[in-house]
Amino acid sequence: MSYQRDKVNDVLAVLAIMRNEFRRTRNYRNTTELRKEAVMEVAETELRTRRFINQDSALKSIHDACARRLEGSIKDFDSLADKWLRQNSKGLQNVLLRHSEGSSQRSAVIAFFRDNA
Repeated sequence: MSYQRDKVNDVLAVLAIMRNEFRRTRNYRNTTELRKEAVMEVAETELRTRRFINQDSALKSIHDACARRLEGSIKDFDSLADKWLRQNSKGLQNVLLRHSEGSSQRSAVIAFFRDNA
């Protein structure tokens, strides 16, 4: 399933931006705002590579990767991301591992969160 592979990679791209901005601003950022900005940035990047036909499609797909296609709602994603950023919780990693397709994708998820420490 192509969308399965893309959604985990899309979420990792969003999380990388969130992590970098969170560290840059010394933890004083609202996680929901970080996610919104990161989704916009990933969507714009993917639109430039012509993965999507328009900005609306790109934004919705990246947003959905963070919420509905993983599990739960966007509030659930934001809560998991906040716990990850502030407390190094493994909840978000576990969700992504459950949705990973194949050993290379699981390895990418493990490496991403290991690099966070």
